[in-house]
Amino acid sequence: MKIKQLKHNEVIYSDFLSVDLLEKGVPLEVVMNAAHGQLGIDIDNAAGRARAAFVSPGSYIDQEYLLAKQEASEWLAGGKDETAIPSSVSDHMAMFEVSAEAAAQEIVATAEQWETALRDIRNLRLGGKAAVQRADTIEAAEEAAQQAIEQLNRYRPPEV
Repeated sequence: MKIKQLKHNEVIYSDFLSVDLLEKGVPLEVVMNAAHGQLGIDIDNAAGRARAAFVSPGSYIDQEYLLAKQEASEWLAGGKDETAIPSSVSDHMAMFEVSAEAAAQEIVATAEQWETALRDIRNLRLGGKAAVQRADTIEAAEEAAQQAIEQLNRYRPPEV
């Protein structure tokens, strides 16, 4: 495995194979820690790509989903006052030409799917990182990370 960067005894090693670091006298524990950290970042990045597949492109779209769910949920729970339809619900009504209640229910259902995806992705991400940490060798850690990354790469919303 290529280690992007590692510091040991005031020496910075960049882009070295783990075997070469060991030959240079860097202790196995130090190389393993660097590998675990780097593989953890790779898993985190795969989780980020999986999360991004569930929302429209752009910054803070996930926050928009949460706000829309909050507004729609509060409106539904508050008695569905037709004179006080939240903007997220009215925007959805206009976009999809549905009633206020249908819009609010669709918003909540979509947000709940997003939240389920977040929980599943978190489970895959943390499980993968735990498997990497438990690995006894660099090769085993790489294999554990690769399995987690493959699972995260396959975790996508269903085609419509």
